[in-house]
Amino acid sequence: MVPLKRRGIILDMDNTILRSRIDFKQIKNEVYTLLVRAGIIEADLPLHEFTASTLIEHARLSAMFNGEIEQAVWAVVTELEQAGMKDAGLEPGVAALLMQLQADFHLTILTNNSYTAAIQALRSTGIEMYFDHVIGREQAVTMKPSPQGIHHILGHYPHLSKEDWLSVGDAWIDGKAAMKAGIRFIAYQANQPELERRGIVPLGHIDELHQLLHYL
Repeated sequence: MVPLKRRGIILDMDNTILRSRIDFKQIKNEVYTLLVRAGIIEADLPLHEFTASTLIEHARLSAMFNGEIEQAVWAVVTELEQAGMKDAGLEPGVAALLMQLQADFHLTILTNNSYTAAIQALRSTGIEMYFDHVIGREQAVTMKPSPQGIHHILGHYPHLSKEDWLSVGDAWIDGKAAMKAGIRFIAYQANQPELERRGIVPLGHIDELHQLLHYL
């Protein structure tokens, strides 16, 4: 008897499977302040159009963005990430869902957080063992909304097609990365008007993680 092929699910981490206290607005504002003071970006940049990750990628376009500035940026980001991940808990229903899915799906994590912070959070919440791969910003090279991290994950499973994959996340950058990579996207407790404004059309919207089962 030929075993059924296991398909794949790519999960965002913060506010998708983990309920962290990371203040993403503060991270963005502090990175913005640092970059403006360094003369890397313009002070009148429409900040509401950016996330911290897209702001950093925008800064990379400047010839003045050097190794010293980059190190300072990541120091700010890492400090606030670590503070926000302290005592992080699970989103409701995560453990039961992962236990149910692990036999039939390759489960992976793609996060813009550092790999070290991601692993620490997954271990402390007792769910690390459910995931085949955890991809942080170091492995992805370029962060979401870039599709690079998804391509990195798919490269580990050459026997699967893009149609065998599903991405789940709470933010427009998750949806944009999935769209660029050519895989389906499920929006979890996402800002629907923001998704529409960004041209992202999810396969579905869910408010509770167990609702993901309806799309599998």
